[in-house]
Amino acid sequence: MPRTRARLALALGPWVLALALAPALSGCGHVPAPYARGQGPKPRELLQHTGAQLHALQVSKAKVIANRTLRGNLAFIAEAPSRFRGTVEVAGNELVTLAIHEQGYALRYKMDAFPTGFYSGPPSGCAVEALLGVTFDTTGLVDLVLGGAPVIAGPHEVLEQQWDKRKGFERLVLANDRFIQELRFGWIAGGWRVVGGQLWERNGQERGRRLWTVEHLDLETLDGAYLPTKTKVSAPGKRRDDVVVINYKERDPDPAFAKRGGGDDGGDGGDGGDSGDPWEDDGGAWEDDGGWEDEGGWEDEGAPEEGAPEEGEAAPAEAQPPAEAQPPAEAQPADGSPSTDEGAAPPQPAPPQETPAKPEPSKPKAPLIPPEFVLEPSGLVERGDLCR
Repeated sequence: MPRTRARLALALGPWVLALALAPALSGCGHVPAPYARGQGPKPRELLQHTGAQLHALQVSKAKVIANRTLRGNLAFIAEAPSRFRGTVEVAGNELVTLAIHEQGYALRYKMDAFPTGFYSGPPSGCAVEALLGVTFDTTGLVDLVLGGAPVIAGPHEVLEQQWDKRKGFERLVLANDRFIQELRFGWIAGGWRVVGGQLWERNGQERGRRLWTVEHLDLETLDGAYLPTKTKVSAPGKRRDDVVVINYKERDPDPAFAKRGGGDDGGDGGDGGDSGDPWEDDGGAWEDDGGWEDEGGWEDEGAPEEGAPEEGEAAPAEAQPPAEAQPPAEAQPADGSPSTDEGAAPPQPAPPQETPAKPEPSKPKAPLIPPEFVLEPSGLVERGDLCR
């Protein structure tokens, strides 16, 4: 190497080394908290971001990878707070379809973890496990796919909260009498967004067996909400973690099925439009069909012919003055004196009136489940409740 080039290399060496190490150092360095010391968010503020970020969502195309080898297509619809229907298929062949709602679940299963067939029962997390390999409660699953995260049931005890300066997220650790959960929140686009969490069984004050880990990766804005482009769910396996990764391809935050009428209880599957007043929109049927007057009406019905008084009637009714109302003959003698007939039966008291039975309070009707979330066996053997 010429002497000039060698001297240049020696002179630039430290700068080249610094530039080369800069990305690595920045990745391993500290990420400052987005707030001043002692000014972090309250736990309640963070927990508001764990729920569904959208009311409803339709994912028509997503890729799912299970345990790094099984690859399939996932399509699903979800509606907060507890409705979901999703199907995993490979090469057009259905492997598993799960439908859940507030009244229960239904599952078509064609894999080999348990017998092929149709299962149904009350809401249960084990049905979710058949789809994802992890036990979430049904509301937790809906929160997860709508950009949130499952959260353990309250009351909660806050064990820890701090900014993780190595990974760049706020860490909130909660506990109830059965579990300990860590939730992670990133400061993205000026707001807190849930980016993952973990769940352990509780062993006294310590963390016991880990149950699952969730990661939301590469968040993007969609209809005002921040949703992950990839979700990774893992749970302990026999040798290493069982992992399910969902890569979202096409999703609609304003799906047609969520625009039906009937309110939050699912309605009747209608189009949600205003049908108007049926009495006003019938084309004036009451007036156009001849009405009351054309049929003779109340006044003409049953009247005698003109000029023909009824038998025994001295004069037409309009020629006689109106007669004064008289009491019944049996209540007043002909001469007007009080009755002195000792043999007359005494007046009978009026029969007592029965107190009407108090109506039973009506039971509230169960909400109608929209047909999109109802699953049929489609020829599979019905095997009862998988979770019993």
